[in-house]
Amino acid sequence: MMVFEILTSLLPLAIVVGIVVLIVRSVSTRDRSATQGAGVAIRRFFVYTFMLVTLLLAGLGLAGIVDAIASAGSTVATASADIARSVAFVVVGLPVYAGLGYFTSRRLREDPAERRSFGWAFYLTVALIGSLIATLSLLIGFIGELLRDGDVNRSLVINGIIWGLVWTAHWWAATRWADKRRMAVHLLLGSAIGLITSLTAAGWALSTVLQELYGAVLATSIVDSGVESIAEPLVILAIAAPVWAWYWLRHARSAPRTPSWLAYVVLLGILGGVTAVVIGSGTALFGVLQWLLGDPGTVSAAAHFDFMPGAVAAIAVGAASWGYHGVVLGDRAERQRTEVDRVYDYVLSGSGLLVAAGGLATLITIAIDAIGGSDLVTGSRGDVVAVALTLLIIGIPLWWRYWSTIRSYRADDPGHELASVTRRIYLFLLFGATGLVALVNLVILIFILVEDILEGTLQGASLSTAAVPIAILLTAGAVAWYHFLVFREDREAAPDHPRDEVAVREVILVSRNGRELLEALAATTARVDTLHTAEMPRHMDSVEAVLEALDAETHSRVVVVETGEHQYDVVALDA
Repeated sequence: MMVFEILTSLLPLAIVVGIVVLIVRSVSTRDRSATQGAGVAIRRFFVYTFMLVTLLLAGLGLAGIVDAIASAGSTVATASADIARSVAFVVVGLPVYAGLGYFTSRRLREDPAERRSFGWAFYLTVALIGSLIATLSLLIGFIGELLRDGDVNRSLVINGIIWGLVWTAHWWAATRWADKRRMAVHLLLGSAIGLITSLTAAGWALSTVLQELYGAVLATSIVDSGVESIAEPLVILAIAAPVWAWYWLRHARSAPRTPSWLAYVVLLGILGGVTAVVIGSGTALFGVLQWLLGDPGTVSAAAHFDFMPGAVAAIAVGAASWGYHGVVLGDRAERQRTEVDRVYDYVLSGSGLLVAAGGLATLITIAIDAIGGSDLVTGSRGDVVAVALTLLIIGIPLWWRYWSTIRSYRADDPGHELASVTRRIYLFLLFGATGLVALVNLVILIFILVEDILEGTLQGASLSTAAVPIAILLTAGAVAWYHFLVFREDREAAPDHPRDEVAVREVILVSRNGRELLEALAATTARVDTLHTAEMPRHMDSVEAVLEALDAETHSRVVVVETGEHQYDVVALDA
């Protein structure tokens, strides 16, 4: 009966699989010389989607069956429902995946356009990153249980091995059949996973060590042997660090500096490190100010500052990431200022400004509330003052450090700085966003005042009620007004281009590699679009020759450039 129920439940899936196979078969019989069309796109969508789904089913099913076989002689038997589900996954998933995989491998061998297709790159990226995350998670879970309880979780081991083999097989396929340019995102995603896991584990280990030392020195707790607590993050670091080294140091670091590459370095490596440093520094500073201005009560100093090891660890790992990725970008003194440098400066300047604005708004709120009838620094209000001062002490230096750098570049080279798209976006965002915030809080403030007037309750307490919108209105209005003045000054100082002189805004680069020229063009203010050629240009001396070349062309995109009288270059582009 159970077998009949399983087969009945699998019937709808089998019908869908059959429909997909028929679609793939009909599409595959088309003329191979046909250009990319809707039929090819539909075929790729269905094939690669079903390959991902059936890969997941087959992996889960195989792991379940192996686990059931391994536990056959143990006292804890696998439930029959789990076995049935695993068998169903394998019976359906493995044959379908094997068939689609064989079909895809033939296409990859026979059609170079298939290797350059988005569908194939998407499939490989999802399969590689998914199996990488699964393998890391399973290994980390296994190690955690082993170190904490001494239990060997056989299921985690089996699943980890299976998904590790899946990752290995797809890496081999990617190195053999995938287009390197298409797989750049996969390398950066793998680097990001390795970096985040490594930094987290390093911070965890350092925090644990410092916590043990802190407790031993100040005798805040009975200190046991810290070997077990330190071993787990160190083992995780030993697993994650090679992943980062393999993806980043071995492959992605030397890749062309594309926007995605720069996003990884600037946004994740640098800005992520800055965030960790700011959070760690802010936590430590807040603890000190809270002790001085707040009401610690009967808590001892040693117990109050027990968060310091974690804060120091966050500062350490954040500074390491910040410093290393800053070195990867290179020394500014040795190269011309690029748009990447501007993104770096403006992001950090904006981050510091927002932090400082939060502190200023908090201080204004406390002051207005005190005028409305409350004491300024008593009890929990002292904690609020500590928060405000922390935000100001952290935010103002960060903002001023990078805003002064921006101002110096604007004074030395106003032409390039004022024409920068990054600067315009920065000013528009700050002026627009803070102006909108000020407008919303102005509406809230008027609502509160009018309501109290109509109800006859306008008094000192009304001022305390309106403290927050007033503080946000004043702070946001000041920020918006300052950046409006900067924007107006930029407009007045911007160089005027005569009608016969046009500033270059967009560059189209057609090349097989073009890495050196692409990095050089990054120093300009123009947007660069890169078209990758599939082969060297073919020179034609007549329109008829161009048409004949297009008739025989096997690539879907072709650029035709008129180089002279009756002289043409035909350049085939990658898909």
